[in-house]
Amino acid sequence: MSDLFFGQTCTESYKFVSAGAAHTFTFNFDADKVVFNNLTAWTATAAKLPVSVWFKDQTTAAHAYQQQVIDSAAGASFNFLAPATNGFTVANTAGGQASDHATISAITAADPCVITHSAYTFQTNQLVRITDLGETGVSDRGMGALNNNRYRIVVLNSTTFSLKDPVTGEPVDSSAYTAYVSGGRICLETNVIQLNNPQVSPYSNASPYSPNPYSYDPILYKLTAGTSVMGAASDVFRIEVYKFGQVYDLGQL
Repeated sequence: MSDLFFGQTCTESYKFVSAGAAHTFTFNFDADKVVFNNLTAWTATAAKLPVSVWFKDQTTAAHAYQQQVIDSAAGASFNFLAPATNGFTVANTAGGQASDHATISAITAADPCVITHSAYTFQTNQLVRITDLGETGVSDRGMGALNNNRYRIVVLNSTTFSLKDPVTGEPVDSSAYTAYVSGGRICLETNVIQLNNPQVSPYSNASPYSPNPYSYDPILYKLTAGTSVMGAASDVFRIEVYKFGQVYDLGQL
């Protein structure tokens, strides 16, 4: 849902009763403007903050402003304040595409050949392709005999596995290969589906091979409202959230 509203004007509203503490809100789109209306403070006496407004992509000093009641005449006049502390903090999750490969940190010249890799959930009998080894850059990364080849793996622990020939199942003997230097990737062949490439062991029709997919982790659009925004416990709020169809930067006029 995160990118569904790109190029469209969208609005949504929330209501809540404050606990008097900072709180992180999650919105359904990438908001351009958020207005916090403290209904309890609208007719309060001096030093209350009935309205707090946040704008996306402004400089830190101008991310937000607040209206402050400055007299006791039932909120008849206001000041504008920049909430330097306890105001707003963008708390979006990173999201993005899940990793489709692991990086190599070590390869043994041994029988069987063992590869150490970055954290990634591999499973025994999965098929992988080894890339970016040998003379692929300005210097030799070593283990060129493995480069761009497919192997079946035997998981040893969370960051190591040994290699087997994908057809014969024989362990790969790398004793005579050039020594590993640096670099290299392990790409999981997610689209290979065959009877002898199970994710579960043993393979069955009830639980067929289901490889680690390429997936997209959606961005969660979050905004933390600090204590100066959230007011006192039991204050009643309405939030207005806006997504503009287009924002034009007209520069200096």
